[in-house]
Amino acid sequence: MTKKRSKCLFVLFSIILVVLLIASFVNFTYPFSVNGNYYSYSNFVSNLKLGEDISSSYRFIYRADLPDHVSGSNYGELKMVTMEGLKSIVQSEGYKDVSVAGYAEDYIVLQVGNILTKQDETDINYLVGAPAAISFWTTSTRDEGSLIASAQDVVSVEELDVFNGTENVHIVEVKFKDELKDSIASKTKGASAIFIFFGDEIFTPDGMPLGSDGITDGIIPIQSSAFVDKTTANSYANKIRTGMLPLNLTAVDHAIITASYGNGANILLYIAMILLILIGFVYLIVKYKQLGWLACFNLLFFITIGLFLLQSIPLVHINFSGIIAMVICLIIAVDSLITIFERAKKYYNNEAKLYVSMKTAQKDSLFKVLINNLLVSIVGLFCLLMPSMGIQSLGWVMFVLPIVNLFTSLVLMRLFIKMYLALNAFDGKKCNFHKGGKDA
Repeated sequence: MTKKRSKCLFVLFSIILVVLLIASFVNFTYPFSVNGNYYSYSNFVSNLKLGEDISSSYRFIYRADLPDHVSGSNYGELKMVTMEGLKSIVQSEGYKDVSVAGYAEDYIVLQVGNILTKQDETDINYLVGAPAAISFWTTSTRDEGSLIASAQDVVSVEELDVFNGTENVHIVEVKFKDELKDSIASKTKGASAIFIFFGDEIFTPDGMPLGSDGITDGIIPIQSSAFVDKTTANSYANKIRTGMLPLNLTAVDHAIITASYGNGANILLYIAMILLILIGFVYLIVKYKQLGWLACFNLLFFITIGLFLLQSIPLVHINFSGIIAMVICLIIAVDSLITIFERAKKYYNNEAKLYVSMKTAQKDSLFKVLINNLLVSIVGLFCLLMPSMGIQSLGWVMFVLPIVNLFTSLVLMRLFIKMYLALNAFDGKKCNFHKGGKDA
């Protein structure tokens, strides 16, 4: 490999690594819109599903009742639709670890995991704390004959960004059934405003002004000064969606389920992991100089690819034992690189050239690295067969990460060493290697 090609490849892999690091640790809103909507990106770490021993969860219990206008013959089907809708609404707010289950005959349990802050509790409580049927009126006192439409008349709710002539504003567009267009137009013609209620709670105290023709297309564009950004508008849209659920939900109980190891346990574990990684990086750099930097480069690929896979597999929940497994796999990943470097150092000390030492060391260490990682992966596979969730968490990490390490240490590292040798094929001192076994 030529020096020019080696430098180009280092630049290319550096760009790839930066993208992976951003994807792993940074949340952001996309700078472009899709059909008028701006979407947010949630990083790999945020998407990790944490166990209840290291992450608090929020639990609601609802009584689910049939609305007055609905027959009881299809209660089971309506309950399933309500459960799926409730889960979808909470997930669209960015909470990925959401479970909804039926309890007894007419109760629903909603549990939201990975609750990190008091603001999370406030947001979830506002969103689904007490879902109430939505209704639209032309008077704030809900006089007889002023009802425009109710929850069962709504077809869809969508958050949109609209240019009003001077700036982009956020609106929540509510679309009704096509057959109600004429009725809505008749009821809103000549009305001064629209008032929206969740149960008995008024949503727009001042009302929304109407033109003289009223609503003629069966769509109500809700505008509010409270819609300061997309997130706020989307929360209101989701609030409306809770009012469209086919069953009436009454919150009978809600509580924070504290992590077994205490609040903030996951944050402390993340900090401990970061410190462990930094200690490993410092050790490698001090011990092997330029090869140490190359090892850190390689380990960052191991970490980011591992995070991507762990957050992508739906069955993976990381609890305390899973964190311990991560530490074990990280140590094995570091040991795999040290095995290669130490054998290369031995050959270099015995007067072999640097490029010969590195290539020979990779061949000699292949079996040891392969066996170590496969054994851990097999242990992880056996853990997956156990009924305990804690052992399964251990198993998923110990099964996935060693396979990732085989790729990064035996494939990627092989390429990185080849790229490095194109730039430094002879000077072992840059790797803290010394002829004749002389210490640095």
